[in-house]
Amino acid sequence: LACFVLVETTCMCIALTSLFTNFRTGTLTYKAWLPFNYSPPVLFSLTYTHQLISMATCALINLACDCFICGLLLHICCQIEILEYRLNKSYTWKNLRDCVCHHELIFDFASIINERFAKIIAIQFITSMLVVCSNLYQLAQITLSAEYLPLVLYTICMLIEIFIYCWFGNEVKLKSLQLIDRIFEMEWPELNNSFKKAFLMIMNRTMIPIEFTSAHLFSMNLESFVGVLRMSYSAYTLLQRI
Repeated sequence: LACFVLVETTCMCIALTSLFTNFRTGTLTYKAWLPFNYSPPVLFSLTYTHQLISMATCALINLACDCFICGLLLHICCQIEILEYRLNKSYTWKNLRDCVCHHELIFDFASIINERFAKIIAIQFITSMLVVCSNLYQLAQITLSAEYLPLVLYTICMLIEIFIYCWFGNEVKLKSLQLIDRIFEMEWPELNNSFKKAFLMIMNRTMIPIEFTSAHLFSMNLESFVGVLRMSYSAYTLLQRI
């Protein structure tokens, strides 16, 4: 909800700023080549409105894609919590066997998500990082004006977009490692050897946490987010020196 409000606020800010600057001077919000002359007032108004609607639509589509991927990561966290609850209730061999299968299915599901979306997330990371560098450079060059606030809000949106990926990826990693602690908290010493071996299988599998990567370039965790910030600042410093 907070991301949605921020994105819509940024779109409204860009639209209002453009209405008081670009619209009055007869220029479009975004420079574009069009196969017709949009100088007449009616055509200009239609083209101008088309750009604003397209901007808001693309922002919502982008936000929906981000929420979809983060929703899948959140689903993995929920499945791990369900597995923790089921393990505490596993006092029969059948239930414990189902828990082992459930654990493997969680890892398989995470692997499929990582495989399907790795390149998309990598492109998103790199694009957002370049946008942040560009925006920081522009903010350093311009003085306080009508364009300043929309640029600041747009930069914040890009940073939050990277952050939510890293946050949920980090949560999945912590949840998968937390499963070992939950098993140790159980009354497993009182169980028979067959149960202990099954728990050992789960614990050995959990030693390697579920970790998402973006095309094997970035790991989706909070450390990567800090690294992206440092890389963006380094690129910004380089642009300042050129």
